[in-house]
Amino acid sequence: MDIIGRARELAALRQAVDRAPGVPPNIVLHGDPGVGKSVLLQAGIAYAGEQGIRVLGGSGFESEAQLAFAGLHQLFAPVMEYLDRVEPFHRDTLRRVLGLRDGPAPDRLAISVASLAVLAAVAEDGPVLIAVEDAHWVDHPTREVMMFILLRLRPYGLRAIFARRPLTATERVTPGIHMLEVGPLDDEAAGRLLDLLHPHLPPPVRERVLAEAAGNPLAITELPQTSVGVELLPAGASLRTRLETGFAGRLLELPPRIRTTLLVAALDGDRLEHRAELSPYELLEAERAGLVTRDSTPSGLRFRHPLVRSAIIRTASPEETREAHTVLAEQHRTDPELRMWHLAAATVEPDERVAAEIDKAARAVSLKGGTGLAVKALQRAADLTPDPAARAARLEHAAELASESGQLDLAQNLLDQARRHLDDPARALATRAQILMLREGDLDAARRLLRGTPGAGPLVRVMAASYAQDPKEWAEVTDAVTGCDDELARLLHDVFLGRGSAALVRSALDALPADAPPGRVAALCRAATWMDLLPDYRARIRGLIDSETGQGAVTHAASGYWLAAHDHFLAGQWEDAENAANAGLDLCVRHDLDLLAHDLRCSLGWLAAARGDADSAREYSKTVEQWAAPRGNGLHLSLSARNLALAAMAHGDYDSAYAYWTSISPPGVIPPYVAYAPWAVFELVESAVRTGRTTEAETHAAAAGSLAGRAPRLRLHVMAAQALVAPPEDAVALFRAALALPRTERWPFDHARVRLALGELQRRRLRPGEARPELRRAADLFAGIGATAWQQRAEQELRATGVAVTQRPNAAHGLTAQQLEVARLAASGLSNKEIGERMFLSSRTVSAHLYRIFPKLGITSRAALRDALEGVTPDAVN
Repeated sequence: MDIIGRARELAALRQAVDRAPGVPPNIVLHGDPGVGKSVLLQAGIAYAGEQGIRVLGGSGFESEAQLAFAGLHQLFAPVMEYLDRVEPFHRDTLRRVLGLRDGPAPDRLAISVASLAVLAAVAEDGPVLIAVEDAHWVDHPTREVMMFILLRLRPYGLRAIFARRPLTATERVTPGIHMLEVGPLDDEAAGRLLDLLHPHLPPPVRERVLAEAAGNPLAITELPQTSVGVELLPAGASLRTRLETGFAGRLLELPPRIRTTLLVAALDGDRLEHRAELSPYELLEAERAGLVTRDSTPSGLRFRHPLVRSAIIRTASPEETREAHTVLAEQHRTDPELRMWHLAAATVEPDERVAAEIDKAARAVSLKGGTGLAVKALQRAADLTPDPAARAARLEHAAELASESGQLDLAQNLLDQARRHLDDPARALATRAQILMLREGDLDAARRLLRGTPGAGPLVRVMAASYAQDPKEWAEVTDAVTGCDDELARLLHDVFLGRGSAALVRSALDALPADAPPGRVAALCRAATWMDLLPDYRARIRGLIDSETGQGAVTHAASGYWLAAHDHFLAGQWEDAENAANAGLDLCVRHDLDLLAHDLRCSLGWLAAARGDADSAREYSKTVEQWAAPRGNGLHLSLSARNLALAAMAHGDYDSAYAYWTSISPPGVIPPYVAYAPWAVFELVESAVRTGRTTEAETHAAAAGSLAGRAPRLRLHVMAAQALVAPPEDAVALFRAALALPRTERWPFDHARVRLALGELQRRRLRPGEARPELRRAADLFAGIGATAWQQRAEQELRATGVAVTQRPNAAHGLTAQQLEVARLAASGLSNKEIGERMFLSSRTVSAHLYRIFPKLGITSRAALRDALEGVTPDAVN
């Protein structure tokens, strides 16, 4: 196999394998994911095979990184017979370390010397190459032994090639270790590789792939076939994130049975040879999806790249992951250490039986020389210990071992934790529950943790209930919050259930000192969104973003971006809303804040729907629903339905819109625990009226009457809904009263839709003179904020009143080169899908471009593109 652009690296590998004079007989390849380290390692192994050199080693696995000497077991498993050739002391040492004989663990030097002695014995029968992939995942005790061996290869017939992730800024390179950084391909090599793998790409597509791949071979291979989900990532998302998201998109297209089996395999250290549950056809499906590949393992298959494993694990819901760990814990009953880690990952609620089993295995690990790993295991055992005193005792034991292993700062931290658990166990539980909720969106685990401890984490329970939208959960939370001493939790509880008062929220925000904790600021600003108070506290939102984005509380900075996006959307500042949501999404992706990331994806889907970009709205909703449904996240599912409903309405599909709106709030029922239900009133009633469901519309409008006093914008919605079901004469008066409410133009999108409804009513009443000013004002408002589809509707109504709507002048146009190409192809009659295939874009991206192009050209339809483009000169293109 030819490897393009790696002559220097291949030469270095051959010199190490050949033990060329003056060249260290070891080489450690390091570089970014996908840069080609594994390919080079396999090339080195193949070259060694051609020279008749025996290869030992293996691969590091994240699932085994906590198992003391798991890597050493891989190294020696094929040559166990050589233990009989070394001195009895060395033989006894290794057998105890590998778990083949009982007894205390020897010191690390004895283990290292014994390991070298065995390898030297193997080399007496012929030269040996030690090859290790993903060396960064090799367990720490084995790494220490391997470092000892790497510095002592020369006197024996040994050489070594390791591959690992990039060095960090703080890592120190040991003298005598040959570190070779594998960088990106140069432009010429990258172009050759792309042309070999994906010939005949159109020049603009080829340039785009090369620019985005930046010389990364895996990216060059994968980007031309990644899923559209990648395009929903923020512009600043790392290449690793983009590739991982692409693999995840392919995974989600597979049947659940295959996904489940691949998840178990990924968590079990890539052991596809142990997974006989899939039929040959199912394995072929996974191979066709580019997730597994053929090689020389017993099954003939392995995951195509470590990023595939991480994509599989990240895509699974927390419950699915715990179930897979439970399966593995059962499968590994004969291996106490491996079983220990799978049990730890499978258990959420405090469980003394599980904690005791982990504790026992941790003590065994420490006796084998894995003190540092035992510390981590004892920490997890403490997490699962119900009794505060026993929990503190396990933390103190972990601190003792940490001190012994030289981790003095960690030892002190563990002692501090032990004291806190004795002093305030409820607070420690609340912190754990919050992490579960924010990082993985695991609402069920967070609730279960707190449910058994009265008074623990009332604020976390309120926030979890607001996402779950489960009436039974809200009833439990109400019982827990009633009478608690957390005023903020009580306030948010009342606001989220529609019982709060704007005056109380305003009073709480106004009373905040300048240096108030960011968590309190974020929580109160979230309450302010329910009361339409957010515009008055923009300085607080800006403070969250500016003060916490860097090294501060990034969780609250991400909330700040969501609040800013929400505020900008309602104010009609849609470009600012999009920028804020994308910046917040980038922050969440970098810090694994899945819950808040999906808050922001809901905001971006809302923007797309309001603009009339139905394809983008559907893609965001698909992403959100795939994540939210397994987690029981009712809020995100409601917001996804809202976005799909609004997109359908923008294009006049009221039957679909009605189905989506009623999935949020049934006709005549406005559930207090469903956050968006009050805000769906106007749209649900309009969808019902438009589809002939008059009774349902009237019932729902009547049920909404009590909501009008809750918030100013909600009053506008309720009055407009009541106008839609009133007799025509009364309806006109109700619409005008709604539009006359104070400061309604603060919300241009809402205001414009109410004006559009009034104008449509007047036109149907055959009063064109009274309809025209309403429709003209609505069209102008829609145009001003970029609601292109709604602008088209308003202008179509204007034409029906006899007004000739002319193209809006826009001399500058401001089209980008890509937008101009999209416009020209659309003008030629190609569909979005055909344009996407030609330009290597998804149909969603094409649609998004068109909805930005129309306002710039001053048009409202594809039919007008040809004429509009005649006025576009090269100078008018950005």
